[in-house]
Amino acid sequence: MNRAVYDESVVPTSVAEASRAMAGDTTLSENYAFAGMYHIFDQHVDEAVPKVQFANDDKHLLACCSRDGSIAICQLVPTPSTVVQVLRGHARGVPDFAWSLSNDVIVSTSLDATMRIWATEDGKSIREIPDPDDSELLCCTFQPMNNNLTVVGNGKHTIHVVNISTGKKVKGGSSKLTGRVLSLSFDSPGRILWAGDDKGSIFSFLFDMATGKLTKAKRLVVNEG
Repeated sequence: MNRAVYDESVVPTSVAEASRAMAGDTTLSENYAFAGMYHIFDQHVDEAVPKVQFANDDKHLLACCSRDGSIAICQLVPTPSTVVQVLRGHARGVPDFAWSLSNDVIVSTSLDATMRIWATEDGKSIREIPDPDDSELLCCTFQPMNNNLTVVGNGKHTIHVVNISTGKKVKGGSSKLTGRVLSLSFDSPGRILWAGDDKGSIFSFLFDMATGKLTKAKRLVVNEG
C-alpha cells in the first residue's frame, strides 16, 4: 500500500506565490497548528446550538442561536471574550438567524411560528411577525441588496418574502417546495435565491429586485426522499 509522506519542514516554493502567501511563509505544521481553545461560551449548555455566525466583515463579533429560544451575541476582543447581549422573547427554539448587512439588526426564526427583528445594540425586540401559514419557521435570510426584505422557510414546505418594516409578506413572494424548508441562500447580487428542503431537493428562484416576487427556476434533486 502506498503511503503519502509529508515533509513538514518544507515551505511553498518561491514559484508558488499564492501558496506561500496563504501559508504566511510558514511550514505546513506551523500553518495548520492547533494552538488550543480560544474561549468557551457556555450559556446554552442545556440545549442544542443549531447555528453560529460571525457578523458581516467583523471577525470579533459573532452570534449563536439555541433550542432554548434565545440568541447570544458574543464579542471576542478585547479579552476576556464576553456575551454582550442575550436576545430573549421566542417561546420555543430558534433554529436560524441572520445578520443585516450593517449588523445593527438580527432576524430570527423560531419553532413558535414567529420571526423576530432584534436591535443588536440593546437587544430589544423591534417586531414580532407571525408565520403566514401558522407553521414552525425553520430558516431565514436577508435579501443582500435590500435588508427591508427577508425570506423565511417553514415546516409546511413554503417560503415567504417578508417586508420587515411592515410585517407583511410580499405579493408574489411565496412558493412551495417538496418538503420542510431547511436552508436559504442568495447569490451576492441578490437576484437568485436557493432553497433546500428535507426531501433532498434544492430549488432556485429568480428574485425580482423591484417587487420581491419569486419565479421558480430549477430543481436539483440531491437525494431522493
